[in-house]
Amino acid sequence: MIIIIVASTVAYLLLVSFWREFCHFRRVPTLRSPNHDQGPWPRVSIIIPARNEARNIARCLDGALFQHYPWYEVLVVDDNSTDATPHILRQYDARYRHLRVVQGSALPSGWTGKTHACQQAALLARGEWLVFLDADTVPQPDLIAALIDHARQQHLDLLTIFPFLELQTFWERVILPPFVSLIQATFPFERLNAPDVRPDEVIANGQCILVRYRAYSSIGGHGAVRDDVLEDVRLAQKLRAAGFRTGAVEGIAYLRARMYTNSREVIEGLTKNAVAGYQSGAGRSIWAGLQQYLLAFAPLWFLGWAIGVLVAQSNLFSWIVLIEALIVLTVAFSFWGWRLHQRYRLPIAYGLFWQLGLLCYGSIALRSLWRVRTGRGVHWKGRTYAGT
Repeated sequence: MIIIIVASTVAYLLLVSFWREFCHFRRVPTLRSPNHDQGPWPRVSIIIPARNEARNIARCLDGALFQHYPWYEVLVVDDNSTDATPHILRQYDARYRHLRVVQGSALPSGWTGKTHACQQAALLARGEWLVFLDADTVPQPDLIAALIDHARQQHLDLLTIFPFLELQTFWERVILPPFVSLIQATFPFERLNAPDVRPDEVIANGQCILVRYRAYSSIGGHGAVRDDVLEDVRLAQKLRAAGFRTGAVEGIAYLRARMYTNSREVIEGLTKNAVAGYQSGAGRSIWAGLQQYLLAFAPLWFLGWAIGVLVAQSNLFSWIVLIEALIVLTVAFSFWGWRLHQRYRLPIAYGLFWQLGLLCYGSIALRSLWRVRTGRGVHWKGRTYAGT
């Protein structure tokens, strides 16, 4: 009888946890359709840093240059690319008057490549608002209008969105969704958008950041985070510390991104961010990570224990325990499969690999920590950074 009570209590707690995760997922704020009749619209400068982005830059420019917005410019900084990126940019520069291509200067000491590229473009920008886009993103036609509309309605000085991730290879599909889940568990949306949010609770996603130029320049722009690998988060935190309002929403209908294309790129990219992300989230990163790993593996542990009970004593009670464990595991895999399908349009069967993805990311994070602690640094786009 005691076994039944223990098993029922565990099953209840786990089912409640999954219900809370489900409700939390359903409450995530999303970027809404803009009201194009609202005006006057402020001038916007879209800034795209590009280093060795021959594979992506055309898609990005095709979206950025054809926005349903009345007054904007596009600035692309060629950050000393060694592939075909400069050739592609020259072709676009010759065709579009509202595009300016900037040849980046040599990377000075104490800067990361991206912060230096963004700072150079921002100094040339003429917009009241700046939109920083990664070169591997694909803006949809209403992106800028939706960003400005939301920022004005919410009286924000910085708005960041999380795009729809295009996941095509097996390891992209397995590792990246749990990685994003860990980020959002560490920085929940309800706190990101709270009026009293503390600077250390703020995050920004460098794939897309809208920021008021006046606020940006008041803290020194990207110069304030010049040596930080996680420059997007630090920029938002410094703006919040300076008294400016920040916000974050999902924008899967307005921006797409293909972050990586194979397992090597996944490992290299996440290695770059892992330690910096841990340091940014501090103790919350550990706590949120423990919760995510516990929720992922507890149903399996529960099933293992139930099987052990059944082997030890095959009776009605042990069969009830096994049935409860199977129900919890079914709910768990169903939730992850539903979540992956809703958020990434993946087959529901990928829910079966959720634990594998968490284990893989944990291994990448430990590898990143080891590289930084041993002085090897982390590599990204042909450059080595010591870490933060």
